[in-house]
Amino acid sequence: MTTRSPYLHALLVVVLFASVAAVVGPAGAQSDEEIIDESRQVVRDTEAQRKALEEAAEAATSNLDAANADAADLIDALNKAQASVDAQQTALDDAERAVADAEAVVLEAEARIDELEAQLIATEQGLREAVIESYVSFQAPTGTFSVLGSDPWQNAREEALAGFATGSRIDDIDELRRLGEELERWRIQAREAADEAESQRREAALILADLRTAVDREAELSLAAEERVERRLYEVQTIRELDATLAAEIEAAEREIAAALERQRAEEEARRRAEEERRRAEEARRRAAEADAADDAEARELTDSVDPSDSNLPLVWVRGFEVHTQIADAVEGLVAAMDSEGFNLGGWGYRTAQEQINLRRSHCGTSEWAIWSMPSSSCRPPTARPGRSNHERGLAIDLTNNGRLITSRSSAVFQALQRLAPSFGLKNLPSEPWHWSVDGR
Repeated sequence: MTTRSPYLHALLVVVLFASVAAVVGPAGAQSDEEIIDESRQVVRDTEAQRKALEEAAEAATSNLDAANADAADLIDALNKAQASVDAQQTALDDAERAVADAEAVVLEAEARIDELEAQLIATEQGLREAVIESYVSFQAPTGTFSVLGSDPWQNAREEALAGFATGSRIDDIDELRRLGEELERWRIQAREAADEAESQRREAALILADLRTAVDREAELSLAAEERVERRLYEVQTIRELDATLAAEIEAAEREIAAALERQRAEEEARRRAEEERRRAEEARRRAAEADAADDAEARELTDSVDPSDSNLPLVWVRGFEVHTQIADAVEGLVAAMDSEGFNLGGWGYRTAQEQINLRRSHCGTSEWAIWSMPSSSCRPPTARPGRSNHERGLAIDLTNNGRLITSRSSAVFQALQRLAPSFGLKNLPSEPWHWSVDGR
């Protein structure tokens, strides 16, 4: 067994555990912070107004005798009770949106954390393999270490590892540090967003309690006002025989109260319909999310069921694209639909394993680590690892328009694709406007 020197052992430790050092960074993605801050500020902005209207409604109704109050005072109380309910409802809607915004950030952060953890593991593994490769790659003593040392073979290995640690793999170490910092930022973002969501849930519960109080107060006052109007208008019939002028004044006042009650009922009906529409929209979004999840699961099952090898794939040519038979109809339909809208699509579909390796070599680098292990997002342009591309399964196509690669998501051709492709079961990979597949990968 070869005995490593203390220097070599220390260098191995430094390189292999670089991933657990320097993984701190500033908190959160700015765009998500802005979303949460904006939602929180909206809730804060309505707080003072809500409290003011609540106090005004309480003051107007607490000592009011609806049966005998002046009509103007009763109408004022009805309006303030209605305003308090409206303010509480608006505040509750804002708080619920703030909860939804925070929960959306949590989901985004969790998804990004999963992705970064996978990239981090792959990068760490690549560095470990690179350390071992550098350690054993030299077959003869060279350099200063071997000249000065008593064990030329071990000194050669030390020199090789030193070269790796100080230069040839520095980009990978930087990438590892970057991944660690980004991962920590997203973890902080997830914790902060989860805390914010819980805080907004508590705030929403308090507002809901205030809303129920306001609704009860409004309902009680409205009932008393309706009974009063009904009684007064009945009395007007008798008063009219004795004093027509007084009867007319009383009737006019009561009609104003009745009009205020009618407006209140109309607003309540509008609020009820809006709430019903909101529930329906939420249910539609939930069902759409479930359907998307089911489609993604089906697409993953389809992808996993296809052998990503260079042979035995049932491939066909469709409008210039070589693809798997399972997406042939989808490609045919999409290209035909785009053609009918005046777009001349071209491009390519199936790609052999060797072609994928060649692309990785061009886009990611020529080392074994770059070809097989580097995260696809680190390549320029992003390129899937060999064996993981839907092109190798015939389940993806890259599109050109009039012979030029589609690179802009704001272009007319991309907008048309985004509108038409889902009906044929094809989805876009967000980082590549030209790439469309069964599962968006």
